[in-house]
Amino acid sequence: MPLFKVIKASNKLGGAKMEVKEVSKDKNMIVREYLFDKNDIARLEDKAVAELNRKRYHIEGFRPGRVPKEVYKLRLKEAFYEIYVADEAIKEVENELDKEELQLLLPPVIADAKFSAETGKVVVELHTEPEVKFEPAKLKLRKAKEEEVLDGYVDMRVNYVIEENAVLEPKDGQAEEGDLVKVKETVMLGEKKLRDAEEREYVLLKDDEREVVKQLFGRKKGDVVEFEKTFEKGDDKIVYKYILEVEEVYNRILPEFTDEFVKSLAIENVETTEQLKEKFRTEGKEIYDRELAESYRAQIMDQIPEIAEIEISEKTIERAVENIIDNLKEGGKYESYVQNYGSEEKLIEELRNYYLNMIKKDLVVKKIAEENNIKVDAEDIKAYAERVSVEWGVSPDRAEAIIKSRQDIRNEVVMEIVESKVAKILAEKAQIEEVSFKEQENKQEVEEEKKSE
Repeated sequence: MPLFKVIKASNKLGGAKMEVKEVSKDKNMIVREYLFDKNDIARLEDKAVAELNRKRYHIEGFRPGRVPKEVYKLRLKEAFYEIYVADEAIKEVENELDKEELQLLLPPVIADAKFSAETGKVVVELHTEPEVKFEPAKLKLRKAKEEEVLDGYVDMRVNYVIEENAVLEPKDGQAEEGDLVKVKETVMLGEKKLRDAEEREYVLLKDDEREVVKQLFGRKKGDVVEFEKTFEKGDDKIVYKYILEVEEVYNRILPEFTDEFVKSLAIENVETTEQLKEKFRTEGKEIYDRELAESYRAQIMDQIPEIAEIEISEKTIERAVENIIDNLKEGGKYESYVQNYGSEEKLIEELRNYYLNMIKKDLVVKKIAEENNIKVDAEDIKAYAERVSVEWGVSPDRAEAIIKSRQDIRNEVVMEIVESKVAKILAEKAQIEEVSFKEQENKQEVEEEKKSE
């Protein structure tokens, strides 16, 4: 068996013959040699001279841009071939590789380039995309019971409407469970006022763990409450002083949830308690479906690296990690990363794992997207913009304009949309466990009761 195979016996580069050999293959990494004969060298010499003159390389005694080839050879000696002729050869090799439209994980790596007046060679590493094996049936997804979630959402929305329409009745006594307390709130950090007598309202509920709420139980109109709260920031402790002036205490009278109450809300096409609940259930179903899809996407993307199998060369991983480290150094972040991970060895191991997981995820997403002809169109972008506009604090049109005008943001959005479409397909083939959070809460309560006995 030959140690290498000839890929192209007569590959025309700029009108010249050139032999290309595949000298080795390690999983996804292919090593090629591009061989240049004497005729190729003569052509590359002319190209090197033209480039040197274009850059107006200065040699004493000659006009810049008009230096003859033989003078360059004489003055630059071996460097003429090792640097300048080699550069021209590498450009030609890179142009040919661009024409092949190879599916690569990394840009082609020029591993070596040796040139003389007689011959030359460029050695290239091609880190191709490996085949990926993935079994969607191995995915294990969890979802909350739909009816349980929707019932909880309806109850929450009904309670909110009732609370929102409570009648407030001033009271002279102490603030109790369910009362609303109106205060002027001042917050001090040292001598600096972060809040200065800002008007705030608090509903007193025993389940509310906020210190400001706890401090208002038992207070009356005219009382002034002072307390301190300490926060830790690294090794430092920051102490905030709160001053609450109780302006009013209100007894909240909650309306009964009746058809008459619902009619008073003047909601279009809603006149009964059942109609209002159905409206909330429909609203909750939209939220549930959207959040379930996002949950599935996150779960699937997390599980892909464990399930996917690829044959990838160690050299590919090494090259990728080197690139990441170079980027960290250029950005001045490398030392802080080493410090965070404790040593260079631990950082490199983490970067290896990060790269492998990322590649597995990207290859699976690409494979499923191609198999199912998944595309991202203008309507997808528009729908995404409408969904995130509230989070971004802008209008849907403005969100869409931002996505279209910023290539980095657009790339992230397109990838997220593709991942969501891929996840939808994979979820149909996955194992899905339905989880009751009520049952889990009940179990926890029982266990806590047993411990306290």
